[in-house]
Amino acid sequence: MAALNLNANLPVYIQWPDDAALTLIQRHRAYQPLFTTTRLHDQKQLWSGIARDIRNNHTFRPTRKQCREKWNALKVGYENLERLINRNPDDYPTRTPSLHDERFHQELSDEFWRVEPLVWSSQRNRVDRRTYEYRERRRSRRSRS
Repeated sequence: MAALNLNANLPVYIQWPDDAALTLIQRHRAYQPLFTTTRLHDQKQLWSGIARDIRNNHTFRPTRKQCREKWNALKVGYENLERLINRNPDDYPTRTPSLHDERFHQELSDEFWRVEPLVWSSQRNRVDRRTYEYRERRRSRRSRS
């Protein structure tokens, strides 16, 4: 008779060592230009590279999904701690900061992930970067008729 696993649907909590979390931040900082220009779906390769770097330099063995989830948790923790430090002027819900929120607050304080590349503004404003003129909006064949 097979054993019943009662914990099969529970999330697995992984404690990240400080040195691995710091490497995650440093590698994301190095890959940031690629993160801003790569489609979300194609960022799997970037996360795989970060996970590989951490596995090669530490005894901790994260997957790309674990790296992405930890990165998102670090960003949320940083933003939460910033709200608490600034006395939460917008009245967002807050929580007690974790040890990693406090330890890596200074490392994240330049908010390097929020920098948009110049290319995005030209695409958003529909400006042709070669001539600095507005481009015509392309219409689908259906809307022309």
